[in-house]
Amino acid sequence: MELRRLFKLGALASALALAGCGGDINLNTGSDSDNTPTPTPTPTPTDPIADKYDGFADRSNIDTIDGKQVWVLKGNLTGASNAANSTITLGNDVVWELDGAVVVGGDNENATVLEIEPGTKILGNNDAYLVISRGSQIDAEGTADQPIVFTSLTAGLGQKGDRGQWGGLVLLGNAPTNKCPDLSSCDQGFEVGDHAFGGDQTDDNSGTLKYVRVEFGGFKINDTQELNGVSFAGVGSGTTVDYLQVHKNDDDGIEFWGGNVSVSHVVLTDNFDDSFDWTNGWSGSAQHVYIRQEDNNANRGIEADSSKSGEDVPVSTPTLANLTLQLAGGVNGSDDAAEGILFRVGTAGHVYNALVKGGVDTGECLEVNDASTVANADDGSLTIEHSLIDCVEPFKSTKDDSDTVILDTEAWFLGQEGNLAAAADLDGYMPNASSPALTGGKAGLANMDARLMDAEYIGAFDGSNDWTQGWTIDIHGDSTAPVTLQPLTSCPAGTVNDATSAALIADTDLVCTLEGTYTNNLTLLAGSNVKYKLDGGAVVIGGDNENSATLGIQAGVELFGTSNSYLVVSRGSKVMAQGSAEMPIVFTSEEDVTGQTTGQGQWGGLVLLGNAPTNKCPDLNNCDQGFEVGNHSFGGNDDSDNSGQLSYVVVKYAGFKINDTQEMNGISFAGVGSGTQVDHIQVHANGDDGVEFWGGSVNLKYVYLTNNFDDSFDWTNGWRGKVQHMFITQEDNNANRGIEADSSKSDPLGTPTSMPTISNVTILPAGGNNGSDDAEGMILRVATGAHLSNFIIKGGDETGECLEIDDATTWENTQDGDITFTHSIIDCKEAIKDDGFETTAWWTAQEGNTVLTGDDFGSLMLTEGQPAADSIALGNGKDMSAEDNFFDSADYIGAFDGTTDWTEGWTFKE
Repeated sequence: MELRRLFKLGALASALALAGCGGDINLNTGSDSDNTPTPTPTPTPTDPIADKYDGFADRSNIDTIDGKQVWVLKGNLTGASNAANSTITLGNDVVWELDGAVVVGGDNENATVLEIEPGTKILGNNDAYLVISRGSQIDAEGTADQPIVFTSLTAGLGQKGDRGQWGGLVLLGNAPTNKCPDLSSCDQGFEVGDHAFGGDQTDDNSGTLKYVRVEFGGFKINDTQELNGVSFAGVGSGTTVDYLQVHKNDDDGIEFWGGNVSVSHVVLTDNFDDSFDWTNGWSGSAQHVYIRQEDNNANRGIEADSSKSGEDVPVSTPTLANLTLQLAGGVNGSDDAAEGILFRVGTAGHVYNALVKGGVDTGECLEVNDASTVANADDGSLTIEHSLIDCVEPFKSTKDDSDTVILDTEAWFLGQEGNLAAAADLDGYMPNASSPALTGGKAGLANMDARLMDAEYIGAFDGSNDWTQGWTIDIHGDSTAPVTLQPLTSCPAGTVNDATSAALIADTDLVCTLEGTYTNNLTLLAGSNVKYKLDGGAVVIGGDNENSATLGIQAGVELFGTSNSYLVVSRGSKVMAQGSAEMPIVFTSEEDVTGQTTGQGQWGGLVLLGNAPTNKCPDLNNCDQGFEVGNHSFGGNDDSDNSGQLSYVVVKYAGFKINDTQEMNGISFAGVGSGTQVDHIQVHANGDDGVEFWGGSVNLKYVYLTNNFDDSFDWTNGWRGKVQHMFITQEDNNANRGIEADSSKSDPLGTPTSMPTISNVTILPAGGNNGSDDAEGMILRVATGAHLSNFIIKGGDETGECLEIDDATTWENTQDGDITFTHSIIDCKEAIKDDGFETTAWWTAQEGNTVLTGDDFGSLMLTEGQPAADSIALGNGKDMSAEDNFFDSADYIGAFDGTTDWTEGWTFKE
């Protein structure tokens, strides 16, 4: 090697220099007169690492990384001339550096296998990428514990990794592409470098990628040429790709140009352009694919093409199953909007069990783009089944050049088997037990396509097994920096800055005002220097089942209402309020944000109106029930109606009084359907009820109701939803009931009957009187039904009755099983009111119930709702998940398990 030759020359030069300084140099010339015995030479020490890699690599000028030598690969690696058995092995005992284009093998000649050991790290410099030529193979088979990592030299040196710091991987094969009219003589040029792909071998084998991670690639060559994280060009079905992540690539995550390769267990995170892209006749398969995008740094989750002529063969016809797409919002640096799936340019294909979840600022989540692709959709060559779309803008219909709709994308999607447009109900990327994704998947995938495995759920995950664990980056909190809000320079379109208000609020440059009715989508952007004001009375989103609109609210947004203002989401419209534990969305009063004294009733609240049934309408097909405040209608025949999402939302100091019978609740759900997602909500110090339901079927989880004046939780008119994990606290002399439950006063009784199912609730009712009503625990009345379990009701010395059945029609429901109440604890001085009914005997006779009264009153110890470790509340509850998959598995009584405080971090606590 050159390094050794330089070392010898250096040693000779040193000797000559010594001679020049008066030293002697003795050279053995081999003369016959020299009879001095030749000493046995000392063996030159050998470097076992150099012995392994000297034949095809050089030592880097970087001495070590991670305590290992760094060796450089560059140029062409051809095993036939440089390594035995045409195999070159990259060991995990060193770190490898790619310098420029590193090409394995020749184009269908000098076939070479590049073998990479588990745990090996390969670093690319700023012009490097790795190419596997046609006829050659890569054998990169890591493990979950020792993935093979391709990353940037910058990241390898401990600096910040980012997009475009090196190139990526390019696999070239001999499988068909529709760019070649004659597949038996196909030399299609790859879009970067001088590399060819394509042929007529559908089962061509380019090797194995298993437990491989590719990070920070995608350098830009020019405005039209960038490298993808992994490029599959004409790669055949003999190739194995399983457990592959591409993270933060500056172009696509992975892209297929023709070929038949199949991929599985693929993670594509924060890639700049399209996460998953195909064209030119790809006919492979993909299963268990998770895509996550970054706001303002992504285009499409999937971009699917075949050929611009729409006639070239083979037509792209992949089969995809079990995909989860978590989409970004905004636009990337190329002004491309973040979107979901785009089928275009004549592609065909069959998609099963896909879950598409958009953010508040995501563009369309499903689009079919042109006439040739529409033709495939019409004739069944392009299908999507048993899939779920949960997006603000779920569908974009296809129009021709004359602006005529040629495909109603929503009707096409919903007309196919098993498809849903509904709340995904996810915890991160995993479906909750109550998610429709767990029960809506297509069965028998393996029988239908041998490349697939059976996975009868929608999305990439089954709710229990996380196949991303151990080998991926930046999806398990391993490198995600804390989110910090940045300042905005102007208000979002549709709002107007109120500079006068901004001057009154600390650290606020913008107060963006909402007023009147909005019939176009509006997104409220979070910023460190901005607040949003509801002003001028009712701020209404959309018309009543016409001119529908969506109000998107980003995590971290704070809104305040003026004294006469409230927010209404009309039937057919949505609110997408997607906060987080770190950055909840807060609705509050003007007094609160300006530093004045806060209190109940300082503004209105939230009103969600839906098309789900209410027993106030005899004819649900013609239902326009008036809401009790303002000129707003609700009700209909759609139990699964979707009014959007409220997640990590706090509502404070609302509930202004209109007159003696009309006051606003913190959040009003009127005819709201089960397609709506509500979790992690708090209503604090409301002037009337905390939350109230008028019919509907909306479900809730993680509900925190604090210091509300009238009833904390109220239902009537046929509500049939579900609730789990609810904590109610009240303020002495400033509350009525923890729960007030009604159905219908009419004769005959209106239908449907209120019949919620509620579990894991802790109620700490107040004492005293709120000026008009005593503080009490729970009343069931006005013909309601209910199925209740795992309740704790713990009163104080001045609390009224903790459970009451109020009238004969409701008592009848206790006797015929329409009201059940099990596995619960009442710890109250006045535990149960027997006023004309044998309520105490009925309640204590049901399974798992305990009354603590008399000498036992006060013996249940709770600390901020949490039971002590030895509490009877722990281990004695009913696991409702066995009966209904909405419910999480929980064997405890009350809202808390004694360990985890789900209110921590995102709620308001005085």
